Amino acid sequence: MDKQYHINVSAKEIENSRYLIICGDPGRVPRISAQLKDPHEISFNREYRVHLGYLNDTPILVSSCGIGAPSTAIGIEEFGKLGVNTIIRVGTSGILSRDVKLGDLVSATGAIRDEGTTHEYILPAFPAVAHPDVIFALREAVTHLNLQDRFHEGIVHSKDAFYSETPELIPDAVRAKNKWKVWINARTLITEMECSTLFVISYIRGWRAGGIMAAIGDTESGELIIDHMKGQKEAIDVTIEAIKRLL
Repeated sequence: MDKQYHINVSAKEIENSRYLIICGDPGRVPRISAQLKDPHEISFNREYRVHLGYLNDTPILVSSCGIGAPSTAIGIEEFGKLGVNTIIRVGTSGILSRDVKLGDLVSATGAIRDEGTTHEYILPAFPAVAHPDVIFALREAVTHLNLQDRFHEGIVHSKDAFYSETPELIPDAVRAKNKWKVWINARTLITEMECSTLFVISYIRGWRAGGIMAAIGDTESGELIIDHMKGQKEAIDVTIEAIKRLL
């Protein structure tokens, strides 16, 4: 029984599941898996807390991957080696677009690759895009749950440095402020830290991937975390409904 080194699970332990929901916070894993039938923990190693449950008797995985691109890349690569081929990220984000309000939900159709990990995989010109199947499944799930008034689809920003959202903490504050203005002027919806990595690696590997994020802070105002729980339950509900449509 060969276990993957970081996630510490084997194909047998995950019952050859093809479906994975990822989040950053290990504490969020039980809240997600509670919506599955017979959820149980199969591993908790480093930042990777792995639960298994069932939808319509199909095994579904839920795993935390920590914060940011490197740990996300490691996690999904190892799950992919075990046969996982459909991944949805459910997480949190900071608002960039004035159209997005606190607690709104954002489905990422594509991501700005403002991180370093994916550049070790492929040239910067390569796009980071979600899979159409997952985009449509998330959209249908939102409609099913009557959350259309709080839902957005579009481009998100993925970064490495969380506190780069506070230009005053950056040596070249003027440049930092101008960079955020560029993303806002380009109609970028939110900023987060994992979608670009998930999308690039998934496309290269031939997997289906998407992401839905709750807006919990306002990057432009400098209030990076206003309400860390705002919209999280709804984002989880949408993710579960979307997985049902992808089975």
